Amino acid sequence: MKYIQLGVALLIAGLATTVQIDGANASSSYSTEASKEAYATFELQSGSLRSSADIVVQEWESTSSEGTERGLHADIELLQFDTRGSHSRMIDVAGSVETQPGAFNLKGDLTGGQIDIVIPVCGAKPSHDGRLKQRSFNDCFDVQVSLEWMGAGELYSASGEDDYPAGSCIIHTTSGFQRRTASATGTILVGDSNLAAHNSVSAAMSSYTSTTTATCPD
Repeated sequence: MKYIQLGVALLIAGLATTVQIDGANASSSYSTEASKEAYATFELQSGSLRSSADIVVQEWESTSSEGTERGLHADIELLQFDTRGSHSRMIDVAGSVETQPGAFNLKGDLTGGQIDIVIPVCGAKPSHDGRLKQRSFNDCFDVQVSLEWMGAGELYSASGEDDYPAGSCIIHTTSGFQRRTASATGTILVGDSNLAAHNSVSAAMSSYTSTTTATCPD
């Protein structure tokens, strides 16, 4: 699982208004999108067992004249190499969860963030030491995730505006994006083993906002 575009910010109401343009009535509608995201990669070596965990968390909000939708999505991938015996063994499993917002907190200036969530992973079963044993895809277990991100780099920001025609309407968009590299610590429990026992080998936080206005003649 690689870093996807870290795309929060929240808010903005969708509404429709009527404006006067060159003596003619025109309707104007608004929609907004906002998201906050963080990712981290951890590695752990224990004897012959090498494990890695990649996690991406995103909370989003979308608002239009039809209402507001919110959500929280988290993905995790677990990769293990076991060099015991004469044959090396690799297990690669992943899981995801969709839930209501609230478990993910991210500061507006991206100086820090925190998540507490449970992500189900299927296709393996962990032993007490965290060693994964391959199972059918219907065999699942819960991974307890409690992580904290701390900003470790400069804040990168970008914004832009654009206008383009769509039939008889004029579409105006504005967008903003922020990103900061980070260090993540905490727990990713697989069995009794914490795959986040050491600081992350890579991590970042980001936020994204977009507003679209469509102005159309009546």
